[in-house]
Amino acid sequence: MKDREAKLNERRRLLSAIAAGVGTIAYGALGRAAGVFAADTSNRAFAVTTVNHLSYASENYKVTRDFYVDLLGMRNVWDDGLKCQLDCGPEDAPNSFYLTPAKPGTAPTVGHFSFGLPDYWSLVGQLKDELYRRNLPGVHPDGEAGWFVNGPSGFVQHIVTVKDEAMFPGAAAPCEVKNSAKCKDAYAAGIKNIASVPKASGQGFKALYFKYIVLHVPDVAREADFYTSLMGMKPVSQKKDDVALRFGDNTLVLRPAGVDGKPYCNEFGFVVDNYDQAKVKAELDRRGIASQPSAAGGLALKDPNGLEVGIAGRA
Repeated sequence: MKDREAKLNERRRLLSAIAAGVGTIAYGALGRAAGVFAADTSNRAFAVTTVNHLSYASENYKVTRDFYVDLLGMRNVWDDGLKCQLDCGPEDAPNSFYLTPAKPGTAPTVGHFSFGLPDYWSLVGQLKDELYRRNLPGVHPDGEAGWFVNGPSGFVQHIVTVKDEAMFPGAAAPCEVKNSAKCKDAYAAGIKNIASVPKASGQGFKALYFKYIVLHVPDVAREADFYTSLMGMKPVSQKKDDVALRFGDNTLVLRPAGVDGKPYCNEFGFVVDNYDQAKVKAELDRRGIASQPSAAGGLALKDPNGLEVGIAGRA
């Protein structure tokens, strides 16, 4: 018990130093931090590799859908007339949005993240046991194809299959049993009219994956501990109150929340194919979309709901 507590304290100390930006912590220190996570054998990590989806609620999902389809070439793969799924990247391991209607009077927001776990179906029993063993808040199944869990900030996470037909917007209720007729019928309802949905004009770009997602939380170090120890994310950089965690091609950035301490996500960025900043800027100007250089590289702009979107090339 004392040995385990010592490891936990060391991990927290390193993460606190990372989050606070104390001194000049070199990459080697970040590597040692990752080693501490691995050494704590009381916890089991399930290494996620994709952004299965961001759950994004807005007043008009069709306006949001058409913006991302036309500007970033995202594929509308499921759409029932009330909500939709937009994909980018490989068809067998996509990065996605679930675009849904927001509750009346609420601001557009990303309500939860969903991360893809390779070999989910062989690991789901162990994942379930680990979530309950840790006594984490908000743990409950999402049908058969995923598990919800809240981070320390209360922000909702979702660990799911990398891709499965039992995963689509609103799948939880009809897909308690993924091979049931109810689940299959609900999936079919979202693909039968795909051909009639507006397509990209061809004058935009081709998103490949989320370059980064920014989550604001009240305790950066504690949140980083959650993602590294449960989901196998790796610390790759730090500034004052700014931790970047890598998983697959994606990066989760943790920054402080506002004075009310409520977690929120209103910023994310994409890597696009054959990025040419001058051409991207010219196309944004042609569309009347204001942009500016982004600290993360590339350009930053606002989507129709006011969320900040980055567009950049591969690192």
